[in-house]
Amino acid sequence: MAEIVRPADIEKRSFEIIGELLGERRLDPENEAVIKRAIHTTADFEYADSLVFSEHAVERGIEALRAGCDIVTDTQMARAGINKAVLARLGGEVRCFMSDEDVAAEAKKRGVTRAAVSMEKAAKLEKPCVFAIGNAPTALLRLKELMDEGRLTPALIIGVPVGFVNVIESKEKIIEGCKAPYIVARGRKGGSNVAAAICNALLYKIAEGRAESSVVKDGKKLRTGYTTGSCAAAAAKAAAMLLLDGRRSESVSVTTPGGRTLELKTEDLRLEGGRAFCAVRKDSGDDPDVTDGALICAEVGRSEEPGVFIDGGKGIGRVTKPGLDQPVGAAAINSAPRRQIEDNLRQLLERSDWEGGLTVVISAPEGEELAQKTFNPRLGIVGGISILGTTGIVDPMSEQALTETIRITLRQKRGLGEGYALLTPGNIGAEYVKSGLGLDPAAPVSVSNYIGESIDMCRGLGFKGVLIAGHIGKLVKLAGGIMNTHSRYGDCRMEILASCAAAEGLSAGSCAKILDCAVCDDALRIIDGEGLLEKSMKRLEERVGLALKRRAGEMPAGALIFSGRYGLLCSSGDAEELLKIFREVR
Repeated sequence: MAEIVRPADIEKRSFEIIGELLGERRLDPENEAVIKRAIHTTADFEYADSLVFSEHAVERGIEALRAGCDIVTDTQMARAGINKAVLARLGGEVRCFMSDEDVAAEAKKRGVTRAAVSMEKAAKLEKPCVFAIGNAPTALLRLKELMDEGRLTPALIIGVPVGFVNVIESKEKIIEGCKAPYIVARGRKGGSNVAAAICNALLYKIAEGRAESSVVKDGKKLRTGYTTGSCAAAAAKAAAMLLLDGRRSESVSVTTPGGRTLELKTEDLRLEGGRAFCAVRKDSGDDPDVTDGALICAEVGRSEEPGVFIDGGKGIGRVTKPGLDQPVGAAAINSAPRRQIEDNLRQLLERSDWEGGLTVVISAPEGEELAQKTFNPRLGIVGGISILGTTGIVDPMSEQALTETIRITLRQKRGLGEGYALLTPGNIGAEYVKSGLGLDPAAPVSVSNYIGESIDMCRGLGFKGVLIAGHIGKLVKLAGGIMNTHSRYGDCRMEILASCAAAEGLSAGSCAKILDCAVCDDALRIIDGEGLLEKSMKRLEERVGLALKRRAGEMPAGALIFSGRYGLLCSSGDAEELLKIFREVR
């Protein structure tokens, strides 16, 4: 007799059966949810063995989705199967370019598949993406080529195409030589349904709060924290509960923009003169944030006008320059935290007898002092810190936090009418801009290792051109298509210099010595010793120019590469023309 199960319990019972049939088999706890959902979707237990995960791929995928990544698929079927509601709450969307007219026309013109052209179109997107490939091995192959060319850095690759032609080969290329995190189904099995299932497994871990409150960075498990935005929302909610219902609690639950529920401790919860007050202490986890331990306070009062009205008080900065998230004159409480505060307080208002609205003033007693240790003064935010957080969660050593700072700075410069962007990796490049080029030291934007992403941002913001000035120790990597110059993504400095010099006739013995060098200036000394420095740097100049052209597209881009010992070494791409423009507006 068939088992009678209520519709709501069918999925739960299915996973129980999967666990029973797996028997004594023990799955990696990090990957277990993905494997079981693939089995649930296909009723095929071979996925317990065929799914291959790069190190901490699941955690990195969750981290990317929490940060608002989009998902790019190679079929409309996969797009339809992914839970778009959960993804939207995280700030992402599902994209599939297979039916786009421009993709079809380009594929026909070149005699290639639409799947391959779709990946090229995806490579032009400004924001990072998770790629879920369930049907076309040509999409996976083109994805790998774009990565090798330095045109794309996926947040995660889900490679599960199904079929016979190039299916196995495309998957093995990802497994054997991919620097991006990946989840791949080895062999011929897979499909759009499996790609969607894996995406959903990650999304459900986030939505249901099953993801660990930690992330793995460089092999270390680090504790996550919560943003100033989550602190402000929690303090405001606790104060509003006291004001509206007389409820007083030592902790309060608050929903983040990413859909998670946090339970935060309250401090100094009190009612005075018809207004309620509460504070929440910021916990940045293992992230070295200057606001860690600071009190974020909320003062909540009643308003006769319906709605939630938010402003900043003591220690919260005010915007004085255009181009930032908030208009000039507004408190530096960004859009996502504002929505987070509003959403949590509207839920209280809907359940209360009060027919009016609420006024909320967010403050930070130490904010003005802490702001001096941030980018706020440079961005034109005066008087205190900003209330930030797109997901509500602090990711330790977050790349997103750094790139968002770069984006804000570039957006502000564009808002002030600047048409060209000057970028430097850091202080050495900034000093060269001032002393070596004679330009305004405030002109460059410090982009750290994120050269490629910063170029993408400049394109997206409508800059007319971008000039990069930096030390050869960083920018030499551009010649190899390495657009994130951190050593974890590749360190081919000596190989690139040796190959450029070898092409100009450097002796084999000298090439071998270069490969043993620790710093670029030592390698340059060896090349200069055989009189080939100028010719070798011309080679380097050409390679960097090509890499920049691939990344920047139609936008003019150039690089000025220097060394402390030898000065300016090369001017790649459109560097000379762009430098003239910057000197004209100096």
